[in-house]
Amino acid sequence: MFNYLYKINPFYKFVTVITLAILLTFTSSAMLNIGAFVICMLLLITGSDKIVSALKLCVPMLLIATGLFISGANIGGSQQDGLFLATRVVAFMGFGMVFSLTTDPYAFMKSLQKDAKLPRKFAYGVLCAFNLVPYIKEEYNNARLALAVRGVKLSIFSVKPLFSVLVNSVRWSEMLSMAMQSKGFDAE
Repeated sequence: MFNYLYKINPFYKFVTVITLAILLTFTSSAMLNIGAFVICMLLLITGSDKIVSALKLCVPMLLIATGLFISGANIGGSQQDGLFLATRVVAFMGFGMVFSLTTDPYAFMKSLQKDAKLPRKFAYGVLCAFNLVPYIKEEYNNARLALAVRGVKLSIFSVKPLFSVLVNSVRWSEMLSMAMQSKGFDAE
């Protein structure tokens, strides 16, 4: 395996992926969408060690694409409309996988600071938010468990656990704000 995708400057990889996604937005070819996805998968197979992760991400993507195909075919009036919608999702997912599976977030922020001249306080804030994701997941699971212990029946789409997550997210954001100020990231 060659791991050349990890060696590419994250900022330039980001600009390339965004540019290709924008160019794909202005086309209406299902074959081009499929081609973009196949190229993205070939890049992941030859340029990274994350093919298993990519295949795991493909399962929900294919479910979404199937739903869009059925909806587009029934609502849009033709199977071509459904095929176009489904392949568009698949193509954008391919672009996202190439970037997200082969880019370290810390290296990406450093690259944004160096190459895109991103202010340090913005990069620090984004990294703080990125590092909060595991805590948010844990808080959501704890809130669901607490409600289940109380005998509250929850559906998959229940919003009751989100209130606890929102309250703690506000508290965490205040703590991060104070931490940023203590490290010299004052408002200018």
